[in-house]
Amino acid sequence: MKIVSVPGRLVRDPATQRSVDSDGIDIDPTDLNWARLLADGDVVEAPADTPPAPKGASPRAAPAQEA
Repeated sequence: MKIVSVPGRLVRDPATQRSVDSDGIDIDPTDLNWARLLADGDVVEAPADTPPAPKGASPRAAPAQEA
């Protein structure tokens, strides 16, 4: 599970003492420390990464064909 800290909170990884930033870190959800921080709302599960659009795909409509 990947987590991020909520805005306005400074949360440190107890193993490395590095702060959890908007990039997030992978954690073991059964770890009691992380479970407590999740329950208290100090950290939240990171949003799922959206896959990039396939190359050549365009969000625009195809051009109209002339008759």
